[in-house]
Amino acid sequence: MYLVGLKNISSQTVLSNGAIQLTDVGSYRRNCRKNINGTKVFDITNTSVTLNWEGMYHITATLVGTGTEAGDVTVQLFQNGNPVTGALSTQTITTADTEFRTFVIDYYVLVDNTCAQAMSLENTGVGATFTSVVFNVEKVV
Repeated sequence: MYLVGLKNISSQTVLSNGAIQLTDVGSYRRNCRKNINGTKVFDITNTSVTLNWEGMYHITATLVGTGTEAGDVTVQLFQNGNPVTGALSTQTITTADTEFRTFVIDYYVLVDNTCAQAMSLENTGVGATFTSVVFNVEKVV
């Protein structure tokens, strides 16, 4: 099993339709290698994890945050820049900057041998401040 765990515990304010930073220091857990062609299982940036090898991946994202204004804060999983239907978590905030909520997304991604998949998170609701982001990816098959 190959895995990567990203963590960002720096407070970040993310406007509506903005990218959420997955890491501020790199991975906190990692079991990864290269195949015979030199391709790594995962490529990591501050805002995305690219799944390079063919197979099934399990993604779990857990975030803690609050709205910068009253309304619905929605965290959405994106795949190659497109929203993944059903892979989202929404919390309603009635008093800005005081109600901290936990957002959880649990999703499986199938990667075929024709195209790597870049996975990221965006805030698609009202502006939000996130104080903790944990993004785990396991290659399960």
